[in-house]
Amino acid sequence: MAFSDHIGPLLRTTLEVLRDADGPITRRETFDEVERRVEIDPEYLTSYPSGEPRWRKYLGWRVMEAAALGWVTRRGGWSITEAGLQALEDYPGSELYRQVTTQYRAKHQSGKKYADPKWAPVAEALARLEAGSWTSHVDLAALNGTAWNSVWGFLSEQRPAAVHRVLLNDGRISDDFKWFDPERTDDPREVLEREGLEFDSAGRANPAQRLTADDFREMLAELAPESPVRRAWLVRGSSVDGRDLVPIWLHRESASLAASSLQEIAIPIERDQLKAIVDENYQHKSYAAREAKLAEFDAFCNRMRVGDYVLTTTQGKTYVGRINGEAVYTSSSDKRSNLRRDVDWLNATRPVPFANLPQPLPAKLHSQSDVVELTENLAAIEELLTALDIALDEPIEPARELAFPEVSEDLAEDTLVDRGELQRLADLLWENKQLILYGPPGTGKTFIARKLAGELAEPSAVKLVQFHPSYTYEDFFEGFRPVQRSDGQLAFELRPGPFRQLVEAARQHPSDPYILIIDEINRANLAKVFGELYFLLEYRDDAIGLLYSAESDFTLPPNVFVIGTMNTTDRSIALVDAAMRRRFSFIELHPGLTPIKGLLGRWLARLRKDDELAVHNLDAPEVLDALNARIQDHDLAIGPSYLMKPRIYRRENGLEEVWETAILPLLAEHHYGSPPSVLDRYRMSSLRRTLTVPE
Repeated sequence: MAFSDHIGPLLRTTLEVLRDADGPITRRETFDEVERRVEIDPEYLTSYPSGEPRWRKYLGWRVMEAAALGWVTRRGGWSITEAGLQALEDYPGSELYRQVTTQYRAKHQSGKKYADPKWAPVAEALARLEAGSWTSHVDLAALNGTAWNSVWGFLSEQRPAAVHRVLLNDGRISDDFKWFDPERTDDPREVLEREGLEFDSAGRANPAQRLTADDFREMLAELAPESPVRRAWLVRGSSVDGRDLVPIWLHRESASLAASSLQEIAIPIERDQLKAIVDENYQHKSYAAREAKLAEFDAFCNRMRVGDYVLTTTQGKTYVGRINGEAVYTSSSDKRSNLRRDVDWLNATRPVPFANLPQPLPAKLHSQSDVVELTENLAAIEELLTALDIALDEPIEPARELAFPEVSEDLAEDTLVDRGELQRLADLLWENKQLILYGPPGTGKTFIARKLAGELAEPSAVKLVQFHPSYTYEDFFEGFRPVQRSDGQLAFELRPGPFRQLVEAARQHPSDPYILIIDEINRANLAKVFGELYFLLEYRDDAIGLLYSAESDFTLPPNVFVIGTMNTTDRSIALVDAAMRRRFSFIELHPGLTPIKGLLGRWLARLRKDDELAVHNLDAPEVLDALNARIQDHDLAIGPSYLMKPRIYRRENGLEEVWETAILPLLAEHHYGSPPSVLDRYRMSSLRRTLTVPE
């Protein structure tokens, strides 16, 4: 019996049970009554590892969809709504089930679209992750074949309501978990427990309440769109055991993999089974070679689908096609093409030179692997096909061009910096991708960086990190972190850092700028923190292998920008190495130079208009200028931010208090080892005596 033929009557019976009930009833009570009324097919009486019968899990998913349509409510128990009663009347027999799936699919697919369609199944899974259940980043990643740490970026960008139900693989709540609403302070565990999730003494969620990748696949099977999400792949054929097979592929309309030592296999094949075969057949190879073979065979045999795009290269030119056949194992006399797929090569007579490929395809096609997934570059491939006048199955909307907005007068007024100066900063960031604001303390470097980033990008697309001497690559990009397994033993999981999270989020929206602000960028060992990413800061169109995620080459999206701030008191700009200078544009913010020069005076004039109590210490701008004139070291000047506090001007001793507690101690540190009398020239009384304006 087909799935819908069996679950359909159960769904109708469920709504009838809720209709006949005197009030809200529990899920268990509902299903117990359904079981009394309907004979369950033995096929669906088998249980999941959690102990729940298969039919109850399937039916629970369908009831959840009915609830999303407003036919059922689940407050204080399950109950039917007026809309549900009307549906029972309007849709007889199996039509009720069909309407649930059809209407739910239409409602879901009319929602938010994703720049990268491979994330659609993850979004669908999250939409069905109801209260009392949980899943992991690993399960979600398995739905679209991505690395699990990429899910972090997707969650950060999309901000699903069920994000607190996405836990670590062992069922613990991540130490890094934060609500998207900064005003929300609920303890996530308490929220999950109120929803019905159970935790053990070690803080691990009940495995019986977990929805795995297989659960989601079954859940979504009935709602899958007519055309599955298309993927894209690179299959290398230009040098297969020393021979260029691409001309043969074009002639035979196929693509293949050399599997010279692989025994005949039935396709598709479970990955675990394939791994065992590869380990046995290729035991003469290193573990790294076996891992590479497993990844290539698994992608070619199991993950590729009919309709996917496939690219290959030879002699600096690129061919693109559509897969139109399932993978088959063939006895190849020369052992160069044992695994084959039929391919419709779309530009067999019009290869595209590398120089004419849309970004970032040139970098991705330089990968050394024989099979590389290019799904995240689907938009670039469709742009290529459009340029070749090759009709797409579905017309694509032209992508919005990536661009910075013009700097507004409102930002200039807010920061008291000339709009032209701010526009110059924005233009430099756009042209060079990386920008550093440097200068003495108190010159507003971080303030201006944050305000500028907020003007150029959405708040959710801006992230700030602060470097310090112990900051590492693992903190910044990704690294292994200790976690406690269910057996109590410690293990290590690869966890994304803030930069990787930002990059993965940026990939989802290539038309929107994403900006990373690195405060105090010169306080860390930059070569250690950036690692191989240092290369990509200069060569944005290239790809590079990562230290920990070696499954594919990594690229920096063109919509990722970096603003750093550098305090020249900590380390002179002259000490910055040439590699960093080449990768960043440097803008000095100094009290004696535009745009910081005169900033305190402009700020004080605005304060006096808004605050009638600000009547004291109005000579502060002149006192600060006199101080900086006496400081001989250019990099040790004092910025105006120290004196941009309204309380200084509301009290007669306000300026003196800041001078004695903030400015003089800083200068004393600069003159460490000198006689105490050296500070006399910096005291406020001494400076005021030199002024021509009255106190």
